[in-house]
Amino acid sequence: MKSHIVKDLVASELKNYLEKTSEDKYLLFDVREPKEYKLSHIPGSILIPLKEIETRIFDFNLQKDLIFYCRSGRRSKIAANFIADMGLETGELYNLKGGILSWEGKILKDFPNIRLFDFNDSPPSILKKAMEMEKGTERFYGLLARGEKNKGLADFFNRLKKLELSHAKVIYSILKKISPDIPEFNELYESLGDNVLEGGMDVSQLVEQFLDDNLSCVDIFETALDIEFHAYDLYKNLSFLANDPEGARTFLKMSQQEKGHIRIISHYLSRCF
Repeated sequence: MKSHIVKDLVASELKNYLEKTSEDKYLLFDVREPKEYKLSHIPGSILIPLKEIETRIFDFNLQKDLIFYCRSGRRSKIAANFIADMGLETGELYNLKGGILSWEGKILKDFPNIRLFDFNDSPPSILKKAMEMEKGTERFYGLLARGEKNKGLADFFNRLKKLELSHAKVIYSILKKISPDIPEFNELYESLGDNVLEGGMDVSQLVEQFLDDNLSCVDIFETALDIEFHAYDLYKNLSFLANDPEGARTFLKMSQQEKGHIRIISHYLSRCF
């Protein structure tokens, strides 16, 4: 299986690439929603919303460079990495950093930076941090649910909240095998912080930004997608680092569940339009 590394291109680099590269050497994919594409898109781009990318990508000759873009670079980063993980025979994989906003010279909203997850810690420390991130994400979705006036969306965020708690319990079961003397789940979970999300983003910072009246529905859902993508990446890495086959299978299953969360959120994002 071929392994790909997704490369980020800033707007000026992509413009230079498109000017110098023959059109038969690449495919340019817009992974936003149809109404976004209709308003504005990069000439020559092919519309495939994120929720359809894993199935419709096979409609094309992939023996070319594949370039992905969206509004902010978040959805396209996920799309490009999903294609990379499929191990297909393609050319280079590129993501337009900053999305079409940067392409059009617009200023992208300054979201909190992602902090790296330190895999050099001991296994128990890594697992506790993973539980803490699940707890932070559970709190985040709970806050979104309480602040959402649309009952359907509030129920959706509550559903995601419950999924985060279930993942924390799975992580605890693995931790218990490594450290049998740790407190019971409820006691340990209560003692953990809840201000750090799975992607390393600070809950308080995000909530503060989400109180901004100018924050769009798409901003909220792209942030949720970003959180779930980093969780997907985290558990995929933990599956490689696990010391036993059962733990590896569990983390791999969790990474696929996070991928499922991404699919669900990408479907709900279309409701913004």
